[in-house]
Amino acid sequence: MRGPRSWSVPILMPAKLKYFLFFLCAAAFFLSAAYLDLALRARSSYLAGERYMAWVRNPALKKDFLDGVFSAKLRALEAERDGGRLSGPDLEDKKNLLLAEHSFKTGESSAKYAYIWYKTAAADFSPPVTRWARLARQKAPEALALWKAELKAGKIEFKDYQLE
Repeated sequence: MRGPRSWSVPILMPAKLKYFLFFLCAAAFFLSAAYLDLALRARSSYLAGERYMAWVRNPALKKDFLDGVFSAKLRALEAERDGGRLSGPDLEDKKNLLLAEHSFKTGESSAKYAYIWYKTAAADFSPPVTRWARLARQKAPEALALWKAELKAGKIEFKDYQLE
């Protein structure tokens, strides 16, 4: 003889309620995903601004970072040459481009980039106003003031609307 059967009783709900619940869950999912995406982008922009502000305070950090990137790219070029994928003249051309990029990035204003990244985090990735956007909004004026001071020290004329 067989044991007792367990019957599953289907939960009956009207079709309109089923669609409404599905829509509600989908809307909650997409809104949560959008919030998370904006929060992560704001955090990434804020942290980039923090890196550039650290370089403003300690230029040796910037030099070490850019030298490390340059030497890694140079080693990759030499590995391509050793592998036979790059000829001598091509290597020299790419090396010159790499040197130009390195000198350009070394000469760029870290305060300018800090301000741009803070402004991006505060303006482009809010609403919703996340912790990162709020912090970036607080730190942007300091970066802008440092950038203006650099421009004045270099005797570069500017108007406020050109920087904002």
